[in-house]
Amino acid sequence: MEQRAVIKFNAKLGKNASETFRSMQQVYGCQCLGRTAVFEWHKRFLKGRETLEDNKNSGRPILVRTPEMIEKVRDFVANDRNASLKMMEEALNISRETIRTILDLGKTKVCAKFVPHT
Repeated sequence: MEQRAVIKFNAKLGKNASETFRSMQQVYGCQCLGRTAVFEWHKRFLKGRETLEDNKNSGRPILVRTPEMIEKVRDFVANDRNASLKMMEEALNISRETIRTILDLGKTKVCAKFVPHT
């Protein structure tokens, strides 16, 4: 945040991004933002941006793994132990990977390795 304030200050003074980056390297040394980041923030401030914070990103929504959906998957398995992932996928309308995550089958991928028998 502090470095973004410096970039904003230099942009308002009329300095170009290269001058700003060089002066920041002298002051901050190895803690300085990267060249690309300085140039990007300088461009944003020249276009009229006023805030120093990042844009709010909603992130990846977790709409499927709700407590209700977890309960539905577990009930489905309790009622039909022979149910396949494909059957659950079609009935519950969620992806197979989500079902695997919810069930947490405890299976891991193991590489093939020759082991001598004793």
